[in-house]
Amino acid sequence: MKALGQGSLASVLKVGLDIVWYGLWAFMAMIGLILLATITAFIMDVIGHTPSVLSELFDYLMVRGRMVPLAIPLMIAALVLIDRLRRIFATLVAGDPFVPENAGHLRVIAITIAVFQLLRHAIQGILAMVLTVADQPIEGGYALEFNAWNVDLGAWFAVGVLLIFAEVFREGARMRQEQQLTI
Repeated sequence: MKALGQGSLASVLKVGLDIVWYGLWAFMAMIGLILLATITAFIMDVIGHTPSVLSELFDYLMVRGRMVPLAIPLMIAALVLIDRLRRIFATLVAGDPFVPENAGHLRVIAITIAVFQLLRHAIQGILAMVLTVADQPIEGGYALEFNAWNVDLGAWFAVGVLLIFAEVFREGARMRQEQQLTI
């Protein structure tokens, strides 16, 4: 099986990325509805007119949904990454990988991974402070464990490699354009 062009491994992977892309949007819609129901339950709880189903959903999410703040940036990062990968794979399927846009796509992927890693540490720190200040045991027997220093070296290595590949693609696109101008 060839790597580039129609009917290649790149086209199979592009189809897989398309499926994941639409699946993530469906999942985001479902999460949005759950958050809307949670907000509605909270407001109705404050007013004092909470139906039991909404109250149970609110209680469940407050006890077991403590990592929801981390899920939102994760979903946004996943959508950005998959969108940019889809664009890169579209050029691979077209048989033209060395286009200037691919360097930008790789740079955006690297920056997205870096920003997500920084947000992950910030959100975990904030959650650790909130749970420590609350000084209450977590209901349902679930305990969150926060490590003092938890750096994902694989993610930071990927950021470096992607930035290097972005420059390789930028230089390749420049050389290709220069070659096309040569008689």
